Amino acid sequence: MTRGATALILGSLLLAGCGGDPRGFGASGAWARPTPAAATNGVVYLELSSDTRDALIEVDVPAGVAAHAELHTSDAAGSGGHEHGAVGSDTVTMVQVTQVDIEAGAVVEFRPGGNHIMLVDLARPLVLGDTFPATLSFASGRTLDVSVTVSDNPPG
Repeated sequence: MTRGATALILGSLLLAGCGGDPRGFGASGAWARPTPAAATNGVVYLELSSDTRDALIEVDVPAGVAAHAELHTSDAAGSGGHEHGAVGSDTVTMVQVTQVDIEAGAVVEFRPGGNHIMLVDLARPLVLGDTFPATLSFASGRTLDVSVTVSDNPPG
């Protein structure tokens, strides 16, 4: 091996070990809880990562799943939105947002009690074991197609 090739390999290893971004653009672990027969809304959870600063701005699901999807996040200050919890208890207030920011190299979790995708006006109940597609659209113009699995618990 030449001295130049050795230097190139060592330099690459050092760069990777000193802040090189191992995360790419992607989504993983998309799941939704089963819903009762009379439910009108459902919720999708997943994890997102991006190799550049970006923002999730829209989620599309087929009309056979729901009329549309909305982005929601928790609002600890309670400045509006809808509440999950009993009156007088510690409630989590959820607020519809126009986007969810993703920093380069970061993972953004959509999980119970935090960020989530609200499926509005379900066309049918979400049944344990079913899957359905969703298309995630980002401010950068990129899109991701994901398969959402209906489950009692997150995958893994």
